[in-house]
Amino acid sequence: MPRISQDRAVGRVSTARQLERQRAILVAAARIGARHGLERVQMSEVAQSAGVALGTLYRYYPSKHHLFAAVLDDAVRELPSVATVPEDPIKGAADFLRRTVGELLRHPLLARAMLLSVNAIRAQDGSAAQDPSGKSSGTVAPEADQIMPARILAAAGIVAPSAEDHRLARLLEQCVYGILTWTVAGRLDPGQAVADIDRACELLLAPWSRLAAADAARGPAATGFQD
Repeated sequence: MPRISQDRAVGRVSTARQLERQRAILVAAARIGARHGLERVQMSEVAQSAGVALGTLYRYYPSKHHLFAAVLDDAVRELPSVATVPEDPIKGAADFLRRTVGELLRHPLLARAMLLSVNAIRAQDGSAAQDPSGKSSGTVAPEADQIMPARILAAAGIVAPSAEDHRLARLLEQCVYGILTWTVAGRLDPGQAVADIDRACELLLAPWSRLAAADAARGPAATGFQD
């Protein structure tokens, strides 16, 4: 199992050169991870493929888990925006998530590497928060934890989300993460995963359908949904 560094945070980037190096590292990691899977990825191979020194790679990403959690963050950021606002917010969210899951499952070994890594980083982050000594490892929760709910809201056409809307989007993200985890573990096939995502959207986002219908009856000025 890849070791997680306990005493160093992920390196920060600020200059154009650093951003270029980081991008090269993430592209190389995604390519090698898709081919080999997490356990067989060598950090030295990633560094060589990215054209950076091994020390530089470890300065940005102290472990393979940090590296592949960052690959997932990058993949989520790069997801295409919704071109048109859906009439049905539930369908909009479901369509977006089907595309997202389909894209991630195109490379099962990479998907597994990213999910295992995010799990490990989340677990470490929670342990640090509960450390009675008050010490922190500097680990930061994956950005995907913040980005994905926002993308779900945007895909549903919700431009003025309430606290409850944010909660529903977060619950749906957690459900989809579980579906992905089961799929890469071989417990679901891709078709079952898509069907489960559709059902999860129907169940968890039912309040959005009722709100959209009520807002439509009152007119566009009353709605939090974009028209």
